Amino acid sequence: MKSASTDTLAIDAHAHIFCWGENPQQGFLSAQTKKRWLTKLLIWLTGIGQEPGENLSAKMKHRLLRQLAASRLDYCILLAQDAVYTESGTRNDAATHFYVANDYVLQLAAENEKILPGCSINPHRRDALAELERCVAAGACLIKVHTAIQGVDPSLKKFEPFYARAAELGIPLTFHTGYEHACSVVSQSFADPARLSRALDQGGVVIAAHCGTCAVFDREDFYPSFVRMMGAYDNLYGETAVMATLIRWHALRRLRGEGDEFCRRIIHGSDYPLPPSRLPYLRRVGWFPEERRNPLDLDLRIKQSFEFSRNYESQVVDLLAPSVRVALQKQTPPGAVASQKSSG
Repeated sequence: MKSASTDTLAIDAHAHIFCWGENPQQGFLSAQTKKRWLTKLLIWLTGIGQEPGENLSAKMKHRLLRQLAASRLDYCILLAQDAVYTESGTRNDAATHFYVANDYVLQLAAENEKILPGCSINPHRRDALAELERCVAAGACLIKVHTAIQGVDPSLKKFEPFYARAAELGIPLTFHTGYEHACSVVSQSFADPARLSRALDQGGVVIAAHCGTCAVFDREDFYPSFVRMMGAYDNLYGETAVMATLIRWHALRRLRGEGDEFCRRIIHGSDYPLPPSRLPYLRRVGWFPEERRNPLDLDLRIKQSFEFSRNYESQVVDLLAPSVRVALQKQTPPGAVASQKSSG
């Protein structure tokens, strides 16, 4: 059972930091990804170019830290993004279009009290188990596997030891599910929630990012697979990242229609810096909601209006790695400290 303090936390379980590539050890986008229309649109929409910083990566970091500091969120889980690996387990940078190092996310978490590190491990890598142990020891609260971009078919038998060790360590595995649009993919089919059975059978917590939802124009819909898997496994959870965008305007309503018992296993995630759109939700949040100036807050406001559960915004606390969960129960959240200072 949650303590009173953690029950009132607001945590974003799915936020990103992007690196342009000035320091490839921290992270990079491929030349192909930099040229994509969606990348250029995102830079324009978010106004990253207007942020202080000596290069684009620094500007991205500044925007994240500035908006997170101003947000009503107590914490956000900032996700790393592992590279593509060959079948033999060697890193393949030529095929990697989006990379953010685990060490960079761990560093940002050490520097900012509102950031919780979400490391990323491609289970194809030769040292996947060793990296899992290292990340957990360093304070990772969950591990992200991007099935489509990283080329990971989660149903492969060879990944069982990785899944089993994650379950033993008590660290949840978040898998990308649903169609990917922001970056080139190895296979969209890898993002079908039906492929998560092998990981779920090991007994650990599995979080299906995006709940298998797809855009209105995608030729396949993986959401029904997510619903079936939720009925079959009580250690599967769903997460609402990217669902407040225009191309998934129907996803939140569809999800809420599954009923209260189902929605108790739905946790909050934004997919920052992808901006939410209030246009489909005007009846819920109005034309000029107070939160409109901060995408983290607007995303949370939109999703809270669907009333998934009483503790929707803090639901993820009970799922995190044990050491992180204990630490959150013992400390006063940064947002509460700021509130105390302003009232004093």
